[in-house]
Amino acid sequence: MTVLDARALATAVFGSGANGRVELTSWDAAIRGGLSTTRRVGVLSLSPNAGTSTIAHQLTRAIGARRKDPVLAVDVSAGDDGLGARLGAAPAAPDETRAAARTTAEALSGLEVVDGVVALRPRDTRTDAVGTWLAEAAPITRFFDVAITDFGVRHPLADLAACAALCDVVCLVSDARRSPAEHARSVVAAIASLPESPDVTLALVDHARDGDAVARALGLDAVHPVVAVPFDPGLKAGGDARRSLTHRALVRLAATLVRAEENVA
Repeated sequence: MTVLDARALATAVFGSGANGRVELTSWDAAIRGGLSTTRRVGVLSLSPNAGTSTIAHQLTRAIGARRKDPVLAVDVSAGDDGLGARLGAAPAAPDETRAAARTTAEALSGLEVVDGVVALRPRDTRTDAVGTWLAEAAPITRFFDVAITDFGVRHPLADLAACAALCDVVCLVSDARRSPAEHARSVVAAIASLPESPDVTLALVDHARDGDAVARALGLDAVHPVVAVPFDPGLKAGGDARRSLTHRALVRLAATLVRAEENVA
């Protein structure tokens, strides 16, 4: 095989470096772009250990690093290792100033801005995530261009629809193996058909290190975006992606969610 043949093969398999840079530039611009209203992004899953909080954390970091104004990160997951904990936020007590906020300064009452992110971690979300979100997050989301909420695991027969209805766009996180992925895909249309009509993106996390074959198969002719997120040990415990493929996938996912109506490819 000649050098030119090797380069052609690498380009066919991995894509050219120029094409990759163009894609990243496009996704970066989509994340940074102006929004006419607050983009309320909800991250949730149908089963434990899908990677919901990891994805929510990585999205928050990716979007917060690219936008001029702070991103609001809300954690109403039931676990102790949710988005708020990963951001290092202490549980926040209800605040009368925040609840009646009329300015951004009042919306920030009792909260801190760290690395472009404002973290809201209500004290008790185990019994009523929807009620907690409405009481704690709803009064202040309008002061932020992007608000990301970690809803954790939600059951279709319980409160999944109620959580999704609070969002402009839903990121449904699933294990990338065929059975859980197909189960998640079956729920996507139901979420999109809610009266609130949220956009939906399916994020398939490759925990089993099987590659993205399932994601590519489910993405064929899909009405709603499907994004494969490769396995990456660097994401454990809130770390950085060690693989360029993972970094690209997370930026693409962030762009798809922030500008979901444009169906970012």
